[in-house]
Amino acid sequence: MKNRQHDTPPSSINGDDIVGMDGENDEEFIYMGDIDDQIQFDDDEMVDDQEEEYSDSAMERPEDQAALVFNKHTGSVFCCDLHLNGKVAVTGGEDDKAFVWSVETGDVIMDCKGHKDSVIFVGFSFDGAYLATVDMCGLIKVWKCNFETQEPWQVAFEYEADDLSWGLWHFGARVLLCGADTGDIYVFKIPSGDTKVLQGHSIRTECGKIFPDGVRLAVGYEDGAVKIWDLKTNAILHQFSNGVHETRVTAIDIHPENNLMASISTDGKVVLTTSVNGKVVAQLQAENDLETVAFCPDLQLGYFALGTLNGSVTIWDTARKMIRHSCAKSEEDVSAGVTKMYWNKDQLVTGCLDGSLRVYAGRSGECSETLTGHWSEILDLVYNAKENIILSSSDDGTARIFKYPTQNGND
Repeated sequence: MKNRQHDTPPSSINGDDIVGMDGENDEEFIYMGDIDDQIQFDDDEMVDDQEEEYSDSAMERPEDQAALVFNKHTGSVFCCDLHLNGKVAVTGGEDDKAFVWSVETGDVIMDCKGHKDSVIFVGFSFDGAYLATVDMCGLIKVWKCNFETQEPWQVAFEYEADDLSWGLWHFGARVLLCGADTGDIYVFKIPSGDTKVLQGHSIRTECGKIFPDGVRLAVGYEDGAVKIWDLKTNAILHQFSNGVHETRVTAIDIHPENNLMASISTDGKVVLTTSVNGKVVAQLQAENDLETVAFCPDLQLGYFALGTLNGSVTIWDTARKMIRHSCAKSEEDVSAGVTKMYWNKDQLVTGCLDGSLRVYAGRSGECSETLTGHWSEILDLVYNAKENIILSSSDDGTARIFKYPTQNGND
């Protein structure tokens, strides 16, 4: 049985949320030319089976509010992304497959063939020119996007690494990063294929996050260590381990002003550190099974949010380091653990273990909308502002497109 949630990486970074980057200068931004010498270079039946699998659950199938359901996978759908044009989606799953498909019709545009294990990361580059698909056993394929013709997309770069746990694109350069079970971080320049490895300490990497300055990378590890890497020099700028996080680091986020980092671990500890010198400025104790953390992009609010697998959603005042809102409003909410989370301006969107998507008002903490359709846990979540849609992927074997609700609840 493949480890589904544990091997699901963070969704790709939306470059529109980061300011101060010039994509046209990515050649100068991070130079990857010096390579270390040691581095070498049947659908209806499937749906019926899935429904039967989950029919024993005590939970009734929810009302399906999705605008479109994609059901070509034959197992859990671990990861998803939306092209910047908002018209094309990509999903990857437990069935060792990745599909590119139309958001409007659900028709498959391309079957990304060749993977040998569960696809744990899919994502378009910041400029929409390339697509990366990454599987658990370390096969990395980067495809040149082609929406002009019906010809198959060409593989622009391919690499076999060690077993991988996550992947992400740089938000302002054609640079792909992948974290390995060995603790190493692979950094690829696309499409040239220039490669380097940030060597770890033989402990699995759990998550990675690029700072808004674009030149530093924060990485969390299974043993509780957190390291800040300089992507230009390959040096470790700051790190902390013993006595800070004592269990697995599940997520990291960076304040939009680039001055503060938040890291969380499964024992409920939240560590806030300064971005300049890595000094720990606060250690907060939340609930156990912390899964996700996100700073609000609305600087006037000054909030960050935490989500746990036991259903707790809390919004914190960053400056005062105290809870502003506890968002669970009933026992039903508490039962819906949170797996994914992001802010859309001043609204907090969460993906839950019960398959629902819940939208909370940041200023009040009230749940303003619940989107249903999935009948098992949400494994990935991404938003496209251009089309105002949410793409979610789930353990139920499907991906769904939802229209993002307006604040008054109307589409």
